[in-house]
Amino acid sequence: MKVKDMIKENNTLREQLTPFNRSYLEDMILAVRASRIEPLRGEELLLDAAKLLLKEQRKGKNAKQVFGENPHDYFKEIIDSVPGRPVRSKWNYYLMIPCAALTCLFGILAIGGLFFQWTDDSPGMFGQISLFTLLAVGVGSIILIELIMKWMSSLSESDAPSAKPFDIKSLGIYIGIAVAAVFIGMFLDRLFPVITISPWVSLILCIIGGLGLKFIFFKK
Repeated sequence: MKVKDMIKENNTLREQLTPFNRSYLEDMILAVRASRIEPLRGEELLLDAAKLLLKEQRKGKNAKQVFGENPHDYFKEIIDSVPGRPVRSKWNYYLMIPCAALTCLFGILAIGGLFFQWTDDSPGMFGQISLFTLLAVGVGSIILIELIMKWMSSLSESDAPSAKPFDIKSLGIYIGIAVAAVFIGMFLDRLFPVITISPWVSLILCIIGGLGLKFIFFKK
């Protein structure tokens, strides 16, 4: 059975529970789905729990009598047994993001520079880059991805309970910070040296970056 099928079956079973038992089970669901357990294994555990709870409910028992006082304790041993993400993979994650961003940047410089060089004998603005731009793209890409991931984690599928709705106020704060960063960047950009770079060099760096992403970060 696929994960989505198990989620739908779990939803059907939850509708047959009392409000108290449903609330208790949804706390269990949030705990499991927020853990490091593989999605398929997690939904299997939750589906078994829902079936057991519905069975015991028909006998007159409530969720606390079946699973204990705290809904987070029932799967605690299983959750704690799942190993955390290795430190190396975290480093790979935070190195991969700026590498991908800079690869795209050099790709844009290469395409734009070669086009203008072909039409105007000069790469123009695509033939130079500020050190600040390199730093901003590298660091900014990590911050941007983290913000996007945080925003996505605040969303939930229509068939899954949500921990909390997305805070529009937080989004406004993020946008404000981004706008402030742009204006600060415009000032700092003048303080950093500008490097003249050939479109062909940009193309080579883009290719090297692409190969690095494929063979270092995306290798199986």
